[in-house]
Amino acid sequence: MKTIYLLLVGFLATLGIKKAIKFFDENEILIFSKEDLVREGEEGYISDPYKDAMDLRGTPTHVCVCGCNIWNVRVIFEDYSVSSYFVDMECANCGSMATAPTLADRESKE
Repeated sequence: MKTIYLLLVGFLATLGIKKAIKFFDENEILIFSKEDLVREGEEGYISDPYKDAMDLRGTPTHVCVCGCNIWNVRVIFEDYSVSSYFVDMECANCGSMATAPTLADRESKE
């Protein structure tokens, strides 16, 4: 019984090592400390990505003024489909806020 237990432990340990090796082979791990961070005004500083973002909410739109047509939208799923969504959306490129179009907006234009 003790031999089977040791074989099982050895097998599980080997399986864990193989998974760990696979993880480190497939992924790049970055380790840094807060001293490695670049401060504002220093060389290599990357500015705020939302500094050019605008608030375009009000008129529903399909395309952002930056030309992007991909949006981050909050949705509610039911039965594997979108059941409702918030009309505030964020441009995936520049971060501008806009109003999502709805079926009622399409009907009012027709």
